Amino acid sequence: MAEKIINGFSVVAYATQPEGRTPPRAFLETRRLGKKDGAEIEAGGQDDDSEPDNQAFEIFASRRFRSTVEAMSAARNALDRIEDVDADGVPDHLPE
Repeated sequence: MAEKIINGFSVVAYATQPEGRTPPRAFLETRRLGKKDGAEIEAGGQDDDSEPDNQAFEIFASRRFRSTVEAMSAARNALDRIEDVDADGVPDHLPE
């Protein structure tokens, strides 16, 4: 996995192994950083914001990768092009 820290989010690129007839796939995932140990959890045990801490985005979904190495290379290249992450955890220049 390759990682980049942008605007309080960890942006990670990774690829999955082929499963049956499903080819390898490439992903970018954003994870919110800076959660304090329970400091943002209300008395009811709920987070004070309803947004998830991490989100996965399949990239190059229309492309069929021949190998996991090829998918990981594409994911790393997409990560290199990410320059900004919005407040919802969506990276800019998100490929198809």
